[in-house]
Amino acid sequence: MKFRLATRSSPLALWQAEAAKRALGAAWSDAECEFVEVRSSGDTDLSSPLTRFGRIGIFTVEVDRVVIEGRADVAVHSCKDMTTELGTGTMLSAVLGRGPVEDALVAPPGTTLEGLPSGARVATSSARRRALLRSLRPDLEVVEIRGNVQTRLAKLAAGEADALLMARAGLERLGLGEHVSEVLDTERFPHAAGQGAVALVVKEGDWPVHERVQAVRDLETWDEVIAERAVLRELRGGCSAPIGVVARVVESTLALRARVLALDGSRSVEASLVGPRDAAESLGTTLGKELAARGARELMRT
Repeated sequence: MKFRLATRSSPLALWQAEAAKRALGAAWSDAECEFVEVRSSGDTDLSSPLTRFGRIGIFTVEVDRVVIEGRADVAVHSCKDMTTELGTGTMLSAVLGRGPVEDALVAPPGTTLEGLPSGARVATSSARRRALLRSLRPDLEVVEIRGNVQTRLAKLAAGEADALLMARAGLERLGLGEHVSEVLDTERFPHAAGQGAVALVVKEGDWPVHERVQAVRDLETWDEVIAERAVLRELRGGCSAPIGVVARVVESTLALRARVLALDGSRSVEASLVGPRDAAESLGTTLGKELAARGARELMRT
């Protein structure tokens, strides 16, 4: 069977598409994959803050449209970039095995977040990372940065910032892990929903493709992602909302923890629960309801 994989054209997106191609080839001996490259709004508009686009899928909507229109069979996404509610006409079929989930500090070797001097400029485009950074180091200057991984590294080298906050997975997948000066543990720096996972989306109702793509689903990652995304959906938070959410599967159990912050990092609410992994979505919904009851929706808008 031939799979036309829709993907953004950035180096990291193409890495993800290659990973999907390898997984499909391993699952199906007759699989043939070709890439359909799409330039998204997130790739063309590098000046607007991501918070403007948090609910519309700046990095995913055009890629999904290619699948909905029948010009491709599968959309390949970084799971953390996906909107909490899939767009009409699509359905999530699989996620590949999860990579590193943590955020990373990119700075001169040996530099830690605690060791940055007061007033240092730390660049990120994520509202979650901004809020977490301000909660931990309110004395630092947070600056906006856009562009793919290589572009951000080039801006750092050019002196536009003193450090970057980025996803560890993206750096390591591109062979750029040597730029990481500190891995930020998820206790103090909870990651975005779906971070480190690659998602495969198909056209709603395309059951032949859906059934084939399901074969590459990593079951532990699937349960974790479903739970994390359910928290965001219940809180009505977009992919750029100041919400960190961490799900971990251990055998038949799923542990889930989430923190919602004010945009300036001055306040936060946190909750956690543990339950059976086969109830991943309902666990996420329950945790989201608990956070909402404690004022999380209002908090992340302040």
